[in-house]
Amino acid sequence: MNTTIIYEPRGRAKEYAELAANLYRGCSHCCTYCYAPAVLRMDRSAFCNSTARTDVLKKFEKDAQYLGSINEKRSILLSFTTDPYQHLDVQLQLTRKAIQILHKYQLKVSILTKGGIRSERDFDLLALNPNLSEYGITLVFSSEKYREEIEPFAAGTNERIQALRKAHEMGIFTYVSLEPVWFAEESLNLIDMTHEYVDLYKVGKLNHHPQAKTVNWAEFKKDAIRKLEGYNKKYYIKKDLQKY
Repeated sequence: MNTTIIYEPRGRAKEYAELAANLYRGCSHCCTYCYAPAVLRMDRSAFCNSTARTDVLKKFEKDAQYLGSINEKRSILLSFTTDPYQHLDVQLQLTRKAIQILHKYQLKVSILTKGGIRSERDFDLLALNPNLSEYGITLVFSSEKYREEIEPFAAGTNERIQALRKAHEMGIFTYVSLEPVWFAEESLNLIDMTHEYVDLYKVGKLNHHPQAKTVNWAEFKKDAIRKLEGYNKKYYIKKDLQKY
């Protein structure tokens, strides 16, 4: 694909989105389970001290113009190896500008964030173009005790859920990423807490961490499907979990 910033993910990442873009390098949320520092070959402390990528919007618009010219229909995810609504975005607002660029060229945007209230700033843009927009949050813990320990600088769980609810009420397509799953019971609780304002659930597991050995994945998969179907919700089970 003839682009610089917008790219086609590979492997597990492609299950979530066929196209993606990372406007920042690093992420100030500093979640302890994050795989991105290893992928980017960055020291974790350097990764947590995030920066904007060089000339990112100029390159991003060039990519968007090209994709618009070939009538690209796939959604572009913001983001995989960073968070589009981390703290730095409050100042730089690169995500808002990126959404405007994508919509300018009639391209679809998919947001995935732990930014909570910070992300609400751009709901006006998403609601204005509902056919080109979707908003998703990552949820891991129903307990703030664990959330504060393992996702120290991300928005609180309740704050993320309130943002999700607001997006849903504004007519924006919403989804929840239940991945990673740290405690099966907490992930199941999160379905109970959010099902009224979620259009789609994407359910995965935990990889490359000792905590993964404490979860009965076959049991979790069965319980999650039973709960989601009980609420009549659309869902996708990621391949890593499907095999159990």
